[in-house]
Amino acid sequence: MTEPPSMPAVLSGALVALFVGSLTNTIVGIALPTIAGELGGQDQVPWVASAALLTMTVSTPLWGKAADRRGPRPLLLAALGVFVAGSVLAGCAPDMGTLIAGRAVQGAAAGGMLALTNTLIAGLVPARQRGRYTGWFGVSFGVASVAGPLIGGLLVGLPGLGWRWCFLGVVPVAVLAAGLVRLAPHSKPAEPRGTVDVLGGTLFAAAATGLVVLLSAGGRAWPWPSWPTVAFGLGVAALTTLAVLHERRAADPILPPRLFRARTFSVACATGFLLGAVMFGGIIYLPQYLQVVRGHDATTAGLLMLPQIGTMIVASTLSGYLISRTGRWKLFPVAGCALLTAGMVMLSPLAADTAPWWLAAGMAVLGAGTAMTQQVLVLIAQNSAGPGDLGVASSAATFTRTLGGAVGVAAFGAVISTRLHTDLPSALAGSGRAGQDVQLLLGTPERIAELPPALAEAVRVSYSNGLAAVFLIAVPLALAALVAVLLVRETPLGTS
Repeated sequence: MTEPPSMPAVLSGALVALFVGSLTNTIVGIALPTIAGELGGQDQVPWVASAALLTMTVSTPLWGKAADRRGPRPLLLAALGVFVAGSVLAGCAPDMGTLIAGRAVQGAAAGGMLALTNTLIAGLVPARQRGRYTGWFGVSFGVASVAGPLIGGLLVGLPGLGWRWCFLGVVPVAVLAAGLVRLAPHSKPAEPRGTVDVLGGTLFAAAATGLVVLLSAGGRAWPWPSWPTVAFGLGVAALTTLAVLHERRAADPILPPRLFRARTFSVACATGFLLGAVMFGGIIYLPQYLQVVRGHDATTAGLLMLPQIGTMIVASTLSGYLISRTGRWKLFPVAGCALLTAGMVMLSPLAADTAPWWLAAGMAVLGAGTAMTQQVLVLIAQNSAGPGDLGVASSAATFTRTLGGAVGVAAFGAVISTRLHTDLPSALAGSGRAGQDVQLLLGTPERIAELPPALAEAVRVSYSNGLAAVFLIAVPLALAALVAVLLVRETPLGTS
């Protein structure tokens, strides 16, 4: 297999598509207080973020399977088109309901962009050479994930722009990516093994939807110990069981059970799930710590994430180069999981007065650990599958990481919320605000500064204590991922 002459342009298009698809989940967080102030619907604000996460998780396996049947290039172009439509809808939204609908469309498209960029390149170069491209994908994904708050803060704060450009600003970038992706040769897949597995796709989508809704709404729309939680949990378990039983009999299943018989593939997906939970805890909540506890504005908080971005770039590039040169990959997820564990240990004593250099060092270690692990797992999954399953292998690795992120964000958010509800009622009563929802106290630094000094300090201390507990809980998850990759046998990367 030789690289096509258009490979540099195609790779650039894939990297740009991956960047904007990854950016959609992190750029909006900074803008949520401003959005709520303009459109109203404070009670619907969590769904601005959750809607995209939900549809991204649900759609990823469907895009991957469609790519195996039709080829990755036309499906990636379709995903980019849907992404543009969703971005325009969200950016022009006159009310909160329309904004949430636009975010849902954005997320559905982003699920395809994250999975199909890897699939497109995997179909053009042998596994051995994918290592160097894996490094660039790690840079694109990592920078988009961590730089989202910085870009969002700049757009919200610049005169003449505002929060709508968090959505409209990605439109020309997505169009550019589509123009470059069109240069890729169209690889015609083999004849499908059977008809489209509509029932399997429906069952998996329903199960994933139920799980993400349960994790997003639990503790917000209803208490965790309640009948809705039990009903949702039982429903998700039943749908998952039905989906697995159906996939074992389907002629051309959405997630072929035969792939999971390969130990390397199963470990890559399981490790991706654990990594997603650990990684998103560091990405989502550290910027909030910098704003809520440290009092930095959105732009400054984004700039303070540069140690994490910097080590992501260096570690992704270096690990990709070495994998391509040596054909050996196991060392990198092992070292990455070890660094993730070390980073979580370093940040577990986080407090309001933690030394800035220690915080920067912890973020740098997290960045290096994430970069050496997350894209390598996609490469491992692809290497475990046949040429006809590259799409579903890539999407399965992306799906499990995204699902892990959804679980991590929800679970860690519940930990922080529980700590706030435990610590703050007495401080609220002392300031004459008894009965106020403590979640409303987590606003912008300016809003927190307007609180009575004793209450503002209580918010900062409680939030930092909750985030410290999050990092402590993430330590065994990172250790479990380390054990998993240590036990897997290294298989050589293909050269054709």
